[in-house]
Amino acid sequence: MDKIKKQPKPTNWVYIVILCFLVLFVLFMLVPAVWTVMSSFKSVDEWEWDNNYFGFPKEFSFGNYVSAYKYFNVRTETGGRQVFMPEQFLYSLLYAGGCAVMSTLTPCIVAYAVARLHNKFGKVIYTIVIVAMALPIVGSLPSELQMARITGLYGHIWGQWIMKMNFLGVYFLVFHAQFRAIPMDYTEAAEIDGASNFSIMAKVIMPLAWGSVSAVLLLNFITYWNDYQIPMIYIKDYPVLAYGMFSFYQSTETAIQSVPVKLAGILLMAIPIIIMFAVFNKKLMVNLSVGGIKG
Repeated sequence: MDKIKKQPKPTNWVYIVILCFLVLFVLFMLVPAVWTVMSSFKSVDEWEWDNNYFGFPKEFSFGNYVSAYKYFNVRTETGGRQVFMPEQFLYSLLYAGGCAVMSTLTPCIVAYAVARLHNKFGKVIYTIVIVAMALPIVGSLPSELQMARITGLYGHIWGQWIMKMNFLGVYFLVFHAQFRAIPMDYTEAAEIDGASNFSIMAKVIMPLAWGSVSAVLLLNFITYWNDYQIPMIYIKDYPVLAYGMFSFYQSTETAIQSVPVKLAGILLMAIPIIIMFAVFNKKLMVNLSVGGIKG
């Protein structure tokens, strides 16, 4: 019997087009990052006199980082106190860490109650979240600022933690979908063993959903770490690194007017995020793969 010749598979042009777009997207994101790193090591003379804007540095100079660290400071509104980079780092850690925990924990708990406890207010809360997401929030800052002043939350980092205890957002929907995807068999088995609702949530459901929770926590931390507008308005006496970067970039100091020095300042601010992502990247990917529960 003659062997049947296998017909060659037709070229999947859709796959090729998508792959090309992905490659272009990666290059679009990677090239500016590489250019920033290379340019930060160029000397001021090399940049301004040799016009070496896109080539490799002729010699790597760390003087830009020294200048950026020296002038990376902010004067507080009260008393005019100078706050340098180490103190800004501490304020950034407190602000971003606390806000990330609160803005992750609040929608997570509310979503758990709506998705798993099946109380009569669940549908009402879900509807409120959907409606709130559709409403425009433009112009809400003055009223929020006035409320923060009245309640004593203004001017304190812990006040921002309380203000971030909000479940009206897309992360509520993410957690709600995750909790709904976990079979009720886990809850029923725990109830038979006499576990309380809190024990079921903390010891049974949360470990299964930890992939989504940790991903949202990391995204929130990065968002608040890069935020300078809210700290600039609410906590002027506790300037964070992002606000310090804004002030550094607007500075008129002669020593930091060159582009390489400003790029070095940007990288100094980004170093903690890069380190954190490098440390937790593998664990986060494992959590995301383990956290996917099939119904």
